[in-house]
Amino acid sequence: MTYDFFSLFIPLLIIMDPIGNLPLFLAMTRDAGPGAQLRIAAVACGTAALILLFFGLTGDRVLNFFGITLPAFQLSGGVIFFIYALQMLNLIPANIKSSAREEEESLHKDNVALVPLATPLLAGPGAITAILVWQQDPSLQIPLGLLTAVVAAACLVVFLTFYAGRWIRRVLGLGGIGVVTRLTGLLLSVIAMQFVVNALAQIRM
Repeated sequence: MTYDFFSLFIPLLIIMDPIGNLPLFLAMTRDAGPGAQLRIAAVACGTAALILLFFGLTGDRVLNFFGITLPAFQLSGGVIFFIYALQMLNLIPANIKSSAREEEESLHKDNVALVPLATPLLAGPGAITAILVWQQDPSLQIPLGLLTAVVAAACLVVFLTFYAGRWIRRVLGLGGIGVVTRLTGLLLSVIAMQFVVNALAQIRM
């Protein structure tokens, strides 16, 4: 059970990318006091958890309704993850989850906790795709309790990262944050390729 937990928790945390999203969170809450900043982080992470659990509970019905097979979804998920990985490695522009204009507008909005923090930055296409693929894969058979624990733990780590955001930025600096983001991007590219390999293996069968 421990292996199952971490084999799901680590990829989901990498996809949610708390360190990579930290500078944007700090920019969006720069005029907020410590208490308000804490509430924004809590609402964003709580909402992201609810979104991911919603798709974990209903995703199979959506895929069945549209007649989407697991290999097709794994291939699309692999492509999405690989694009995110290239973005984190700074090999392509970082405007896939949200455009530069949307990010600029969000700096002046009061509901930044919901959009764009909760979605699409935390519970975005990558995280939702991972949840749906895990739930559809018959070899995993993830219990609802385990999925809930994984999502809750990942969102808790994101919340703690945002909560300690100013300290992390002082310690790591923008350069350090960039290094961590690139390392997680490299890991995400490997996860993306594994999704593709799994899909191709099922197609051959």
